[in-house]
Amino acid sequence: MTPFCIMIMLFNTTGGKIQGTVTDENTGEPIPYANVMIQNTELGAATDQDGNFFILNVPSGRYRVEISCLGYQTQIVDYVIVEFDQTARLMVRLKQTAIEIPPVTVTSELPSVTKDMVGTTYIVRRSELAILPVDYAVSAIAFQPSVVRSDTAFHVRGGRATEVLYLVDNVSVLDPQTGDPTVYVSKGSVNEVIFLPGGFDAEYGRAMSGVINLLTAHPANNVQGKLYSKTETIMPFYYDFGYQNYQSSIHLPISRKAKGFFSFDVMHTDDWNPKLFILPHKQRSDYSLYGKWYFSPSGKLQITLSGVKARSQFDRYDTRYKYILDDYRSDMRNSDLEVFNASYMPNSKSLFKMTLSRLHTKRIYGVREEGPYGVLDNFRFRDYQNLQWPGTTTPNPFGVWEGSFLTGISAPYFSGNYPQYQEKTSHIIKGNVSTNLQAHRYHEIKAGFEYAYQDFENFTYYVSDTAAPITDEYQHKPREYMLYLQDNIDYKGLYAKVGCRYDYFDADIEDVEPKIMISPRFGFSFLVTDKFLFRANVSRFAQPPLYDYMYSLYNLLPLPSHIATAEFLPPVGNPDLKPEKTTSYEIGFQGEIRENLVGTLNMFYKDVSDLIGTRFVNAMPIDYWQYDNVEYANIKGIEAIVEFMNTVFRGKISYTLSWARGTSSYAAESYFWWIRQTGGDTTVVPPKTEYYLDFDQRHKIFVQGTARLPFETNLHLFAFIGQGFPYTPPGPEGKYEERNINLLPNQFQVDCVISKPIRFGRFSINAIIEIINLLDIRNEITYHEPLLDWDDIDPSTLDYYIYAMPVTEDIGTIEYNPAADINHDGMISPREVFELYRDFLYATDDWVNAYSEPRRARVGISMSF
Repeated sequence: MTPFCIMIMLFNTTGGKIQGTVTDENTGEPIPYANVMIQNTELGAATDQDGNFFILNVPSGRYRVEISCLGYQTQIVDYVIVEFDQTARLMVRLKQTAIEIPPVTVTSELPSVTKDMVGTTYIVRRSELAILPVDYAVSAIAFQPSVVRSDTAFHVRGGRATEVLYLVDNVSVLDPQTGDPTVYVSKGSVNEVIFLPGGFDAEYGRAMSGVINLLTAHPANNVQGKLYSKTETIMPFYYDFGYQNYQSSIHLPISRKAKGFFSFDVMHTDDWNPKLFILPHKQRSDYSLYGKWYFSPSGKLQITLSGVKARSQFDRYDTRYKYILDDYRSDMRNSDLEVFNASYMPNSKSLFKMTLSRLHTKRIYGVREEGPYGVLDNFRFRDYQNLQWPGTTTPNPFGVWEGSFLTGISAPYFSGNYPQYQEKTSHIIKGNVSTNLQAHRYHEIKAGFEYAYQDFENFTYYVSDTAAPITDEYQHKPREYMLYLQDNIDYKGLYAKVGCRYDYFDADIEDVEPKIMISPRFGFSFLVTDKFLFRANVSRFAQPPLYDYMYSLYNLLPLPSHIATAEFLPPVGNPDLKPEKTTSYEIGFQGEIRENLVGTLNMFYKDVSDLIGTRFVNAMPIDYWQYDNVEYANIKGIEAIVEFMNTVFRGKISYTLSWARGTSSYAAESYFWWIRQTGGDTTVVPPKTEYYLDFDQRHKIFVQGTARLPFETNLHLFAFIGQGFPYTPPGPEGKYEERNINLLPNQFQVDCVISKPIRFGRFSINAIIEIINLLDIRNEITYHEPLLDWDDIDPSTLDYYIYAMPVTEDIGTIEYNPAADINHDGMISPREVFELYRDFLYATDDWVNAYSEPRRARVGISMSF
């Protein structure tokens, strides 16, 4: 395989359907054999005896549909909007005529309610995506109801971050080992973002909370190009985090049957996860190269070739390493995707598809060599065999030594390195065949089969605090396949989806039985009136556990005895893990309150079982922690949305009320609780209690609006108000008792984007000013405190005082440090030691990372032709 991978995707797999009825204007009788054609395409159909027609596999977009029949005036229906996986419905009445007369054009009315959305669906279109203050298209979901962003992760309807499926043109870009998306596509390459937070179809697997599908741009019929640049570097220091982003794209058609689209995106920032101010060792450089080639030898056969190669690399910051950040962790991920897809549509009611895909990703983390690095240069990592365990006993910049109260993993380090190095590779090949059949006027059948061959390699090197390091090296080739069948029923005012999905996965471990998952899906909707819709959905979702949870350190069992002296051993994998499961219930209402004012109300309830957690295992020769299906969660909530529009202003307001309770916020939480609370005491077992999860946000209001200003200038505002996240306050003696019983302060932020288009013939220039956190409000997003309360520092307990009091420079021992001699009198007094320890503790308080970013300002400009 070449480094730049060619991804072959079917353009039409991301489309919808047009159906309707053609009748006589005077008599109301159906007109059989009328021709229905979508202009500027080769798609069309003929009406049946009852005047009905169906056109499957219509790409998302806006169309003109022409209806003609001998003896009738031809009619052209303009502004027919086709959405992904939705149906555009037309009711056409033709006028009889004895002579040929020019066609009549009518405008299709966009329905205020969408009949066939049996589950919640949010669509972010290209025009809206262009003005959102985000870089990557996937981040657009942060502006949708029931989405909580916790640091850099998205949580949908109270679920874990690993419960979301990421797709690009219906192809998964998720790494099954880690649960991370491997390819980020810039918003300039995306036409629509389809976000499904619940009630999704049977074709979607490995997801329990949501599906994010990025539909990329389709090659145009004429030459088009775009250059785009956005930066903070021209701003004053206070507003500048070193951010720069450059994008370019071009459409290159040879003919209507052969055309291409190509784009390139590069981004650099000095702080990729900004907090109160720029922190060192947080640089990030990303690039992606994307291309697509569409080929249609006939209207029945269509193929699209496209390709993507992406690289992301960044440094990390941790307060414990603030004195030795050059020895802390950096990450690099290289990814590419290949797919071959062919579709054949023998008639307007049948569609057959075949897809072969390949996803390859390699992630490395460790301590990198010092730079400098260009944006396109890959990190070079230090030899892992030279890494050393981080130490806390070396003098720090304050001139004091570690006291007995600063032991443990929370103590800052002054020597050594980040004690891990990892290379992890995922190689996934999938074959998929599927079909859509309009079997009957009221029934559309969808079915599919997919097989996945996977090859996972891992090398992890753990530097131990003992003499012997720990090496975890393995290669496994687990297999997965799935089947699904779904009937889309469209009967008069009722629409229903009845489906079932079967999943099978084999962990490729001897004596471990393969696991199966059966996931029924059912949803329906019906029109109470022509402007009011009711819908309901009951579904079972399941996903295989991440393969990291199966394989990590498992090949070392039984653990060698020398590991017993290691400080802390990560949780051991469990290849016999069962699938995680979610049972979801949802009802929704949508209606037009009045003209240009639409309201939506969604209510959901989820029971999540067999969640991955960790449990303590008593074993010989040493005990350990292991992943297991021991956690659960219960989630419920309400979403209310109001959308409005007039000639001057348009926008939406959403409110989310939700409760997310469970026994674990992430898989290894019990393990880390054990470390924090007991320091590794094997006689203490974490209590199994239900609590509000770390990402539970009870109330959240989001406002998005666009106002048209003079001189064709647009003002876009984005504001949210949210309840603070729960946190666990320290109890007596610094121990944490009841979990998440307190709340951080409420959150509030306003972002602003101002855009001004300028046109010069075929050329169009758009200037943008983007202000993030317009009001410069610093939200507290996590609890923070010093390693020890200052009032608890007792000089008599400090190791320093065991040696000599006071310490003078002429003693000739290592205890004297000039940095600790505040008054430079050649003697370190107890008071100086106390004050320096207090200052030292303040410096190790992670207060900077506890607050959100300050105001930031960016200037952008795009030129298109």
